[in-house]
Amino acid sequence: PSGEGATPDGIRATVAGALPRTVARQHGFTLVELVMVIAIAGLVAVLISTVMSNPLQSFVDQSRRAELVDKASMALNRMARDIRLAVPNSLTVTGTTLNMLPIAAAGRYRANQPGGSGPRLDPPQCTQLGPSCSIDILSPMTENATPHWLIIYNTAASELGSVTSPSVISPKSFTWTTSALSANLQNFRFKYASPQHRFYLASEVLQYRCEGGELWRWVSQSLDGSNPSKAKVVDAVSGCSFSYDPGTSSRSGLVTLRLTLTQDGETITLLQQVHVDNAP
Repeated sequence: PSGEGATPDGIRATVAGALPRTVARQHGFTLVELVMVIAIAGLVAVLISTVMSNPLQSFVDQSRRAELVDKASMALNRMARDIRLAVPNSLTVTGTTLNMLPIAAAGRYRANQPGGSGPRLDPPQCTQLGPSCSIDILSPMTENATPHWLIIYNTAASELGSVTSPSVISPKSFTWTTSALSANLQNFRFKYASPQHRFYLASEVLQYRCEGGELWRWVSQSLDGSNPSKAKVVDAVSGCSFSYDPGTSSRSGLVTLRLTLTQDGETITLLQQVHVDNAP
């Protein structure tokens, strides 16, 4: 009942009934939402990897190709340098083997005098009665006491195969001072005289060989190429070929070098040609 006679308990009940009821709620992700997020993230990752993989693979391929080109170029340049420093008409090609005599020194000589007297002989001869054969040098050279082959006017590589007198190449006996070539030789004479009085000295035989997927540089102290020391020039060789056109009296010789390297499915081929001055 309302009015002045209402009890305090009734008032409290009416007021309590008028207050709103508060309901507690929990927040989170449902399983469906989580699956959708994972699927979208995976799709984005696939798109990014597809876009980025091609440039990355191209970078790897380009780096590998550049490495192969550098290796092949280094090998060909070293071969070309040795070819240009070879004794004229000493270069030969046999299959995948390149042979030559590197020049250790060169100059011009004066026709010698057997026994230190009499007319000068050209081609030079080692027929003195004494133990030493001497040939004067017209162009000063730095002294060398290591025995060398002396080559005078060789016109073909086949002439360098024997040191039996007369020959274009001497036994490996010649040393020199600043003014003379000398050797302990007797009964030896050179086959030809050089019109320009040129001579060449060599102390080793040089070979380049392709074998076992590698390019090797062989150096021998013997004219027949025996007991060589070996050094690897480049690996990953899948093919190589050498060819040589000796040229003519009016045209320089030409060496063609072709080298193919393969690594991780990448193959490159480089070709280099070297002109050879064969004027003896």
